Amino acid sequence: MAEEEKIRENAKPALQALTKKKNEWNKKLTGILWEIFIIIVMLNITALWFQGWSAKRHEQELAKNFLIETKNDLGVDANNLHSNVTDLQHTLDYYDSLWVQVDERRRDTAFIDAHSGNLLNTSYFTCDNSRFESFKSLGYVRLIENANLLKEIAQLYTVRLPEREAADKSIFDDRQRDFTTYIGAKVKIDSSGKMYVSKLLDEPEVKYQIYKWRNNLQEMERQKQELIQAIDTVATHIDQELKTQFKYKGE
Repeated sequence: MAEEEKIRENAKPALQALTKKKNEWNKKLTGILWEIFIIIVMLNITALWFQGWSAKRHEQELAKNFLIETKNDLGVDANNLHSNVTDLQHTLDYYDSLWVQVDERRRDTAFIDAHSGNLLNTSYFTCDNSRFESFKSLGYVRLIENANLLKEIAQLYTVRLPEREAADKSIFDDRQRDFTTYIGAKVKIDSSGKMYVSKLLDEPEVKYQIYKWRNNLQEMERQKQELIQAIDTVATHIDQELKTQFKYKGE
């Protein structure tokens, strides 16, 4: 028994030392694992931040490119409207001259008949709103942070430009129908296609057609000029947004 007690007494310090070292290693291992955990968390936080930053940057790039391309599209629409007005001006001049001659009962029959094709001239406005509709369908309109600017763009592409396109079709279709009914069905046409409209100018319904479509086309021209100004205003606002929000100064 005495020897066993001696063995225990001698083994006790060794066991305590071993236990102490084990505890120290456990603490070190715990510390290492905690540090690894912190590093993993920080890496995940950094990755999430970078992912969010990258997504935000991508969204800003989408918004910027949309505004740049929309401004270019509106420039095309404004040019088309300018062309419409320019192309139809000689027709309006013809109606003006024709109405004066009818009203004052003096007839330049050679002029009236030589330019009678103006009674059928058209200049349709067409617009392409596919970029805006695509941007909207993808849910990207939320990326335009300027609510007033977004409203102006949406109003052009969902209301004013489509209405102008539909109005042109309606106006020229109605004019074609009226011409066929009141003039085309009665006018003499020679082998060259020349129409002798001057011979019909004393008929009340023909006089009314000249008066009616002179006024309607003048109003159409006024509305197109007004729409050009609206487009130019929105284009200016887009340009301001590109400069202030995206520091974009153009190519």
